[in-house]
Amino acid sequence: MNGRVNEKYRQGLKIHFALLCLDALRRGYEQMVSDGQYDVDWKEDKLTAHLVEKTKLTGFLNPKQISINHQPPVYSEEVIYGDDDPSEAPRVDFKFTKWYGRTEFDYYAEAKNLSATNWQKRDGSKVNASKYRVRYIDTGIENFLSGRYPEGCLLGYVVNGETEKIVEGINQLIELRQLIPRIGLIQKDNENLSPIFYQTEHLVGERIITIRHLFMQMFVL
Repeated sequence: MNGRVNEKYRQGLKIHFALLCLDALRRGYEQMVSDGQYDVDWKEDKLTAHLVEKTKLTGFLNPKQISINHQPPVYSEEVIYGDDDPSEAPRVDFKFTKWYGRTEFDYYAEAKNLSATNWQKRDGSKVNASKYRVRYIDTGIENFLSGRYPEGCLLGYVVNGETEKIVEGINQLIELRQLIPRIGLIQKDNENLSPIFYQTEHLVGERIITIRHLFMQMFVL
């Protein structure tokens, strides 16, 4: 293969791998909801640990030789070769890994709790829905766009209210803060039949970047 054909083939494998990871997360979420062993009062890290195990239990990843890990550190060159402290390296909630021949592919997913309205947990702690929306943008979308997180997707754990209301609220915040076109509005992913899939388009420099979002309805209406 010449260089151009080889790179095209590699990009095709990369896209195929990402789609497998997205499908695995969907299956894990459906298993999680079906089993009903989680609690919407949980913090997002515990929901993520639970979802990782449910995703493994579906058996989808094993025959495809894909591994999934919870919160691995992402080391930069400054950590590996410079003076940066490894303990301060970012940790993304999910990491998928697969080998195609001699080439390793990684895909990441970051999860955030989301609420439509303010509410109170059973232990008395209060949830601020507005802060959740701000975090979703500032430490979710922005971390992927800035390169702090490697290529991947975002998961929104809907622990209160309806997904549609939450998406509407995030989009209103994006418009209010005048973040377009760097951060585009969240829209349904019409190429995927599953209702949990959304996407955003972002203009970063001269590149258009697409980020997929999986909004997982945890709260039973």
